[in-house]
Amino acid sequence: MRIILYLCHRFQYFIAMEVPFQYGRLAEVESFIDRVEDRKELKNFLSHGINTILVSPRRWGKSSLVKEAMRELLEEDKNVRVCFLDAYKLHSEEDFYNKYASAIIQGVSSSLEQKWGDFLRFINRLTPSITIASDPMNSIEVDLKINPLKETPEAILQLPEKIAVEKGIRVIVCIDEFQQLANIPHWERLESMLRSEWQLQHHTTYCLYGSKMHMMKRIFNNSSSPFYKFGQMMQLKRIAKEYWLPYIVNNFESTGKHITEEQAERLCEKVKYNSWYVQQYCFFVWSHTEATVTDENLDRQLDMVIDTNEETFQNELDELVPSQIGLLKAIAAGERHFNAKDVVEKYRLGLSQTITRNKRTLVEKDLVEKNRDEYTFVDPLFELWIKREYDIGR
Repeated sequence: MRIILYLCHRFQYFIAMEVPFQYGRLAEVESFIDRVEDRKELKNFLSHGINTILVSPRRWGKSSLVKEAMRELLEEDKNVRVCFLDAYKLHSEEDFYNKYASAIIQGVSSSLEQKWGDFLRFINRLTPSITIASDPMNSIEVDLKINPLKETPEAILQLPEKIAVEKGIRVIVCIDEFQQLANIPHWERLESMLRSEWQLQHHTTYCLYGSKMHMMKRIFNNSSSPFYKFGQMMQLKRIAKEYWLPYIVNNFESTGKHITEEQAERLCEKVKYNSWYVQQYCFFVWSHTEATVTDENLDRQLDMVIDTNEETFQNELDELVPSQIGLLKAIAAGERHFNAKDVVEKYRLGLSQTITRNKRTLVEKDLVEKNRDEYTFVDPLFELWIKREYDIGR
C-alpha cells in the first residue's frame, strides 16, 4: 500500500511536466520505437489481402505496432478502412457479435451521420438498439446491441465484406486478444463459423493478434483446427539494442538529465529488452534522478519495479502446486537436466511423469517457453522476482 501511495504522489508530481517514458497505454507516434521492418511487413501483408496472425509474449508492443502500422496505411491508401476490436472482455457469442458489428460500423464510417446512414443501410434488418455516448474526452461512439437470434450470425460476419463491396473500399479488421474467444462457450462452433465465412471474403482482411502464445499457436498451428493456415504467422521479436540505447539516452538528455550508454544497456539487459519493462524501468530511474544516473540508483529502482509487479507475480504463484514452483526455481537457477537425481532432490520436483506434466502446464500458462530442449521464462521480471524471493544466483 505504501508503494501505491508513493507512486500516486510521484505521478501527481510529474503530471504537469512532459514525461519521456510511457507505459500502460498504447505508444503514441512520438513514443513509438523502431519496428520499421515489422510495420512494413505487416502493412505489406494486410494491404495485399493476406490475413495475418501476430504472436508475441505479453507487453511486447503488439497493439501499439498494429495501431501505428494501420495509421500509416490509412495515410498511404485512402481506399482502406480499418476496424479495431478488443476481444479481451468478450464472454459470449452475443457479446462478440455486438462488438464485431459495432467495430465494423465504427471503422468504415468517419462521422456520426455516416455511422447512422450505414446502420440503416446495412443493419436495419437486425433490429438492434443504438447507444450514442459522448463526453469531452472522447469521440462519439456507437454501440449496437445486436441480438443474433433475430438474424443468422452469418449475416453479421458478412457485414464488412458487404460494406466493402457496396462502397468500393477494402476493409481490414484487427482483433486484439483473439485467443480470448476460445473461452466462449461452444467455441468450436463459433471457430468453424468464423473460418468458413471469413475465408470467402475477398475485400476484407483480418489481423488477429494475442498475448497468450500457447493458445494462439494452438488455434493457428494445429492441423485439426479450423484456423490452420488461415494466414501469415508473424512472430514479433524484441526491439534491438541499437534502437533502445539512443532512445533512452536522448530522452534523459532532452529533460536535462544524463545516463550513459553503458547504463542504458545494463538497464535493457536486466529486463531482456521487454518493451513494457524497459519503459517502466526507465521511468523509475528518470523520475528518481536529479541530474546524473548512478549505478546505485539503477539497482534501487530495479527493486522498485519488481515491487510494483509483485502482486501479479504472487497471484501467478498462488495458482501453482509446490512441484511446479520447484520447477520454476530450477529453471531460474539455469538447470536443464530436470530428471537428474540431485536436481530432483534439491528442488523437490517429484516423479518423472510429474516433471513432464509440470513442464507442459507451465508452458500452457505462458510462464515459460520451450526452445529446443531449453526452458526459459516468458516474463523477464517474473524471473527476477523468483530469483529474489528464493535467493537464486544473487
